Amino acid sequence: MDYNLNREEDRKLVDCEALLGYSFNNNALLREALTHASKATHRLSSNERLEFLGDSILGFLVCERLFQRFPDWDEGQLTRIKSVIVSRSTCAKIGERMGIEAVLIVGRGIDTRESVPKSLLSNAIESLIAAIYLDNGIESVREVFLKQIEQELEHVLAGQIDVNYKSELQHLTQRCFGQSP
Repeated sequence: MDYNLNREEDRKLVDCEALLGYSFNNNALLREALTHASKATHRLSSNERLEFLGDSILGFLVCERLFQRFPDWDEGQLTRIKSVIVSRSTCAKIGERMGIEAVLIVGRGIDTRESVPKSLLSNAIESLIAAIYLDNGIESVREVFLKQIEQELEHVLAGQIDVNYKSELQHLTQRCFGQSP
């Protein structure tokens, strides 16, 4: 066993807690959330399962926030904003802004690159959301990530987003022809 690698990983856990402003009760959840499949001993010890759960939790938090903040908006308006905020690119931006790249636990090939792929940052954010949720519940997730969600929401409302043309076409054809293409 290489103790230097374990020390480096342990340092990453401590650094991640500082970035998040949250201390885990169960460090195994944090380690799993940061561990990419390229470094995991088997697929079930990577962050993939947590990513699955975190995606749904993030979707819930965004929907809840939009529902509360915009009581006069219809479902279509809410859905368009939600799809932007819960997207991979937005999660990657959050990961970059928080400095998560520095604490990812990745295997050879990925750790030698100048920067990790954006998809890894996105997956890590979703995994961290799930890990915090499992560690201490939804209120802790809100405390850590609501500010990030609000920041992205403000970007969307200010028009600083790319238009999802496929989604816009589907909405237009639905409205004009009563069906999606």
